[in-house]
Amino acid sequence: MSIQTLEKITVVVAVVVLGVALSVGATGLPLLGLAFAIVITVSAGLDLILRGEARRGSTVEQFILPSALVFGALFFLPLLPTGTQFVIGLGGFGALTFAVLWTEWALTRQVLRRDYGETVLALTGYVAAFVLYGAIYQTRTRSLFSATAIVAVTILLSARHLRLTQVAFPDRTPEPTPTLDITTLSVPERLRMSGRFPVVRAPDLTASGRFRTLAPSWRRTLLYASVTGIGVGEVTWALNYWPLNGLQGGAFLLAVYYFVTGILTYALHARLRLRVTLEYGVITLAGLLLIAFIGLMPRSL
Repeated sequence: MSIQTLEKITVVVAVVVLGVALSVGATGLPLLGLAFAIVITVSAGLDLILRGEARRGSTVEQFILPSALVFGALFFLPLLPTGTQFVIGLGGFGALTFAVLWTEWALTRQVLRRDYGETVLALTGYVAAFVLYGAIYQTRTRSLFSATAIVAVTILLSARHLRLTQVAFPDRTPEPTPTLDITTLSVPERLRMSGRFPVVRAPDLTASGRFRTLAPSWRRTLLYASVTGIGVGEVTWALNYWPLNGLQGGAFLLAVYYFVTGILTYALHARLRLRVTLEYGVITLAGLLLIAFIGLMPRSL
């Protein structure tokens, strides 16, 4: 990474963190206006970084994670009880924003392994989902509004998650035909055979061998993301009747989101197997039982 790239990312992160810090005490329309202003700032900053350093334009999906982090920080950090926790949370928000911007740049420049970049962005997506779920659930608004907000957040985050994982398509480029080495022929033979041996270009081989890896289409992505959003939204509708606080409710919804996106990711790759379903199911069920036990324990005593 060049010094210029590091400076650009640092400036964008500093401006965004300062904007979130200044939002303390804002409510209603001023908070919403400030949120959109910060989202526009971080999105424009990411576009500037990619166009100036990676020499490539940004895509809409690359704005999802930074925007989700901004909204999560604006609505979740004020719920923290002490100033120390707020400062720590603000530092964590800045670190995550820096990680997202750098990872997007590194993936565009192909200076970072694809699987490493996918892991960083996927984990950041889980964190963003948790803080947004927790902030929305803590409001305790009517299920019609809270579930709708959860559905919208889930569709966007799951769409980014599904677009991260690239699908392998068979390379249909024909195999190169063997050609005769005309340098072994005499001059008369070369003249006689000239024009009969067209130059055949070997097909490009990707890192996956005889496959080309591409992101899934937006049509399929939005279909799977909508299924995820509706599923998590239905869980939210029922969860509003449980005596859970914001952290517990956010963790519960995160576990459901983790299960559904994990299963649908494998289904999108046509690699969903019973073993994969059981692995995700066992991990998710253990987490849900633990959260439910912690949340319901005070009422049972």
